[in-house]
Amino acid sequence: MSKEQLQKVPSIRDMLAEGDLLLSELDDMWDAIVSNKSEDGLTIDLEGFVQVYNDIDDLFEDDEEEDDDGVLDDATLEALSDALTAAITSSADETDLAQVFDTLKDESSSSSTTTTSTISFSQLRQWEEITSLVNEGMLGEDEFKSLWESSGDGDDMDLERFVKFNNELDDLFVFDDDEEEDDVDEISSDMTEDEEESEQQEEEEQVQQQLPMITETDLPPAVLFSQLANENYLVGQAELKRWGELQEMISEGDLSQEELDVLVGRVEKAPGTDTFLDEEGFCKLAEAIDDLFEEVDDETANNEPAQQQKQQEDDFRELKVELLELLEDLDKIGEEEGRLLCGLDCNELEQERVLEVVGELEREPYNKVVTVGGGAVSKEELVGDWELLYSSSSTMKYNEGLSGLAGGLTRFGGLKQKIIGTKYLSDVEYTEQVIGKLGGKSYEVKITGDWDMKTEVSLFTGKPANVMSVTPDNVVYGPRRDKADHWKSLGPMNMLLLSYIDEDLRIMRGNTSTDTLFIWKRC
Repeated sequence: MSKEQLQKVPSIRDMLAEGDLLLSELDDMWDAIVSNKSEDGLTIDLEGFVQVYNDIDDLFEDDEEEDDDGVLDDATLEALSDALTAAITSSADETDLAQVFDTLKDESSSSSTTTTSTISFSQLRQWEEITSLVNEGMLGEDEFKSLWESSGDGDDMDLERFVKFNNELDDLFVFDDDEEEDDVDEISSDMTEDEEESEQQEEEEQVQQQLPMITETDLPPAVLFSQLANENYLVGQAELKRWGELQEMISEGDLSQEELDVLVGRVEKAPGTDTFLDEEGFCKLAEAIDDLFEEVDDETANNEPAQQQKQQEDDFRELKVELLELLEDLDKIGEEEGRLLCGLDCNELEQERVLEVVGELEREPYNKVVTVGGGAVSKEELVGDWELLYSSSSTMKYNEGLSGLAGGLTRFGGLKQKIIGTKYLSDVEYTEQVIGKLGGKSYEVKITGDWDMKTEVSLFTGKPANVMSVTPDNVVYGPRRDKADHWKSLGPMNMLLLSYIDEDLRIMRGNTSTDTLFIWKRC
């Protein structure tokens, strides 16, 4: 320890400031020690510091009682060691501050042609520690300015003023810490008995949370109570939170916390308590919870057929919506990429996805083809106007439509089907829209014929299948009217299997290629 560090020891510094100890007296003590014990003549060790302490103590021997043998006790030695350490630490802190000050000063010199031994207000404001405190809201601009002014006069700051500034900055936050401790003490002293009881209950709950959760199910209530009960052989809210099956009911929404509180409130509490249950009360609570779910189970059993039907309806709607949305997305992609309508330009992956969804939809019980169990579907089910949504027919892809008249300067614009079925008539009419690519006029191609629905054994499944057969008669476009019996492009429509039909959707498959799909929607 150097003489400067000795003078900064709090107790010695206070005596020097108050005049109880003169600087000349301290110098004499120092000189006496360093001349006898110090190797370099500039510092003293712990033994030398103790000697200084004893010499100072001798000055006040009339006011204080001195040990008979002149040996300091352990407590005094420990206090002296702490003071010595604090003084060294304080010196180290000042050394660190000096290094920081030199850094700030060097930054100033690097931007200027002159060398300076001080820093300015703006340089101090740009110090990383100050910037951090201001940005975090821990130090205000006005507080920073006040600390600058109280640390000294002038527009520049030397090292001594910089150290003083930092000491005042540290005192500012030490004061805040003391205030927080005072606030905590004040809050603690103002706690009511109810708050103390609540805090004690929270501590008990924390202890219970450290205990294992009881996860076994269907335990007898008495056994469950013995595993949950606390040291007083009672069960409260904290113990109930360890009942795994109960907590699972609450988390899944089968039982709300409010419902549980009502059930607990109805049960008689253990003698001498307002919130705890003994074994008898807990068994009644467990029985009340079981009764609650028995009623629910009975209601569920009664409503099970309706629930199953609703679930089936939801599944059916989801599949149907999924198919329609898929086809709608394909149309949007086709429009953006200039593809043909009705999926005629879909790639293999898109065709497989449509085929997959269709396969799932065909197995739904709401499919009227499934409902009849392989029997003939009524012809009346097909009667009406239909619009083609999708086709994977390779013939239609090749001909760019049904009639084969689109192509070149025209393109396929959609296809509709009108099915007429009466006691005397079974007519079918296709209307194909052909649109000019270069702004030319569009026109319609009409294909008329007869149709019939019959049941045949499928070549692929060996089971009865509903087959719609169409016999084309005429092809009419513009002023022309041609016989359709040798019109090859119409082949895909002449013999199709009905695989799905409901109120507004119909799916047909190729008779010889079941992966070929025609999906129609009722207009």
